Amino acid sequence: MKTLKTKTWVLLLAAIFVLLAGIVLLQRLTEKPARTASVWVAGKLDRTLDLTTDGVYRIETGDGWNELTVSGGKVAVTAASCPDGDCVRCGAQNSGPPITCLPNRLTIRFSASGGVDGVAK
Repeated sequence: MKTLKTKTWVLLLAAIFVLLAGIVLLQRLTEKPARTASVWVAGKLDRTLDLTTDGVYRIETGDGWNELTVSGGKVAVTAASCPDGDCVRCGAQNSGPPITCLPNRLTIRFSASGGVDGVAK
């Protein structure tokens, strides 16, 4: 059995990388901005934010607090009591993966339709 040469492996890995990068880019370009964001605390829906209305919201959790700012159709965690501040560094968003503050058990999810994402029984 013949083994593949190093150049072949490099070309194969480069082709896979370009393909995956293209898929990610296509997904990001076709993603629609959300009109609402649902705020979850410890796995329970706390509130739904209308991203078309600017405002500042303080979310108290059993583990701390987060300040959310809605502006220009996006939401951002602008202050938090968590020690690392990763949620604050996420910046303002209106689509994509959720914004999460693990120490305070807070998650912000986006919904383009403003409707229910799913039903749990």
